[in-house]
Amino acid sequence: MKQINQIVHLTDSKDVLKSILENGFFTSYAKEKFGKQNVLIPMISFANILFRDIGEKEVVDYGKYGIVFNRDYIIEKFDLNPVFYVKNESEIEEIFPYNFQTSIIPQTLHLAKEFYVESNCKTYSEHIRINPISDEVKHLLDTLDKDVNDDFIQSIKVIFENYFLNTMKQILLLKPFKVENKEGVTKIAYNEREWRKSFFDLHYISEIKPDGKINEQYEKWINTPKPHFTDKYILKFDIDEVQYVYVENEDEVEEVKNFVTEKFQKSIEVFTLSELKEREI
Repeated sequence: MKQINQIVHLTDSKDVLKSILENGFFTSYAKEKFGKQNVLIPMISFANILFRDIGEKEVVDYGKYGIVFNRDYIIEKFDLNPVFYVKNESEIEEIFPYNFQTSIIPQTLHLAKEFYVESNCKTYSEHIRINPISDEVKHLLDTLDKDVNDDFIQSIKVIFENYFLNTMKQILLLKPFKVENKEGVTKIAYNEREWRKSFFDLHYISEIKPDGKINEQYEKWINTPKPHFTDKYILKFDIDEVQYVYVENEDEVEEVKNFVTEKFQKSIEVFTLSELKEREI
């Protein structure tokens, strides 16, 4: 099987293309849908695909401009990870949110013990109702009493902190097998061969909170113009690390070449996408 040794970042704006060349890649939240839940995932995305698969009605249609790197080199430089595609509305799709929710409460057992001691209750769940909560975590809370060793509680806390963080990292790399574009047309996302840069101290944001209400953070970011982070979470690169750039029209080739020369006193190869497609034939 022929290797695809290039990786591409696509954009629909020539101004954004120039900004990336000058400033690097800025991180933004992107909307994904898992089951019936909309979520925002912080990311910078790349596609490991051929040029013939880029464009309207093709595999990837995220913009008419692109920056192309050597796949293996930029994966290591940016610490990119391949996306984990899951079948829509499947058991696998539900596992990660379940693991995430289940790992939160055990990190607060020391507070639950304090409440138990102060209230002198028979079981924790008699006085505090938590939703959502798994049967396993509910049972763990209800086994608390004043004699439970604090070192044991600390050990449980550390275990579930790691459980939480590892699950969070996995969620940031999830993507449904099928997605709908802005026009409501279903596409097979699996074909995009997406790689992501994830900053794991940024969490995903659900549209709906556990209490069923709209998440204010979701509303904030979904209504904030991109890019969302311009002072940190930036991927910088040297212009010499770019293999080439492609643009929409022939008259933009010299414009972008001149932009790079003026900014960096260096040259760069610029093509139209149609030229790059012809080179693959």
